[in-house]
Amino acid sequence: MLNRARRDVTCLIAAGLLVSLAACSSANSTTSTASTASPQSSDASSGAASQGYGCAAARGKVAGFSEPIADPNFAAIQAILLKSLAQYGVTLKALNANLSPPKQISDINTMLTQGINVLIVNPVDPHATEAVLNQVRAKNIPIVALDTKIGGPYLSTVHDDMEYAGAEGARTLKQLVGNGSVGEIAGPPFAEVLTWERQAFEAEAKQIGLHIIAVGVNQQLSPPGGAQIAAAWKVKYGSAMKGIWATSDSTAIGVVSTKSGSFAPQIVSINGQPEALPLVSAGKINTTFGVPYDKTAQALAWSALRALCGKSAPPVIYIPTIKLNATNVSSWEPIASRLNNPFQISFEQKNGQTYVKYP
Repeated sequence: MLNRARRDVTCLIAAGLLVSLAACSSANSTTSTASTASPQSSDASSGAASQGYGCAAARGKVAGFSEPIADPNFAAIQAILLKSLAQYGVTLKALNANLSPPKQISDINTMLTQGINVLIVNPVDPHATEAVLNQVRAKNIPIVALDTKIGGPYLSTVHDDMEYAGAEGARTLKQLVGNGSVGEIAGPPFAEVLTWERQAFEAEAKQIGLHIIAVGVNQQLSPPGGAQIAAAWKVKYGSAMKGIWATSDSTAIGVVSTKSGSFAPQIVSINGQPEALPLVSAGKINTTFGVPYDKTAQALAWSALRALCGKSAPPVIYIPTIKLNATNVSSWEPIASRLNNPFQISFEQKNGQTYVKYP
């Protein structure tokens, strides 16, 4: 979930600067069997819907949300969480760590002091937050995690399927460059979700014989960082570099700025950020992968309500990633237009794993 934007969440929501998402199906062709989440009765006298995902016990409770970074994706997730939980009488208390593990620890301690009944957390550094999360557990407060495989136990972990994007990104580059050489621009190693992307990309590249001749790290996930790495490769490799994998659209935007003359690598990226979509339409970025973060948010809300109602949830809930290129990027619907969609969620099984159905 981490990407390069560092902006205030409240201002983002007010300004409506929200990431665009697709209204298209996942490229994952695995056969699946659908099963709909069973709604539970809620407290009709509370004003919530007479059927839904809440319960009388949830009303009046407080959910904490510890976010890792202020960016458009988390602005959208916060807004959808707020609306979805309020439907069942649950208040949301959200604090943003701004990519600082010490601040995230302080944020969670603040929530504990002020009082929460369930914690939703996306750790900046899951090793750093392990001790404070144990304090949460010691108070018998259930935890719903986002995008971490470290620590636990959690009631449930919502997992954006970045491994698919990384592996499919390698396959896409191989199709584009054949036996040509490519560069890889990774993100900072402390970001767990970026490590998943990198590991999946590199494992698939090795499997299919994609020739990686250079690896760089864009520590800030910024366009200038991506441009600096690509500019150096332009001088060193020139036309011999046929493609570049970028671990974020922000990085890819920087790479695009360096393309000229014989240096015209095919770019495959990830995130589906709004500023990258016109570049995908124009073919300047060949492919990106987006996550339907509205469903990420609804899965978090659903899991939090299960916790407050004393119910179980799947240990891991996967959110599919969506492959976007010039043929389908125009159907990538901005999340801003879906913020007020009904809170509806259902699941399907793929390879023994629980996925949110999308669309």
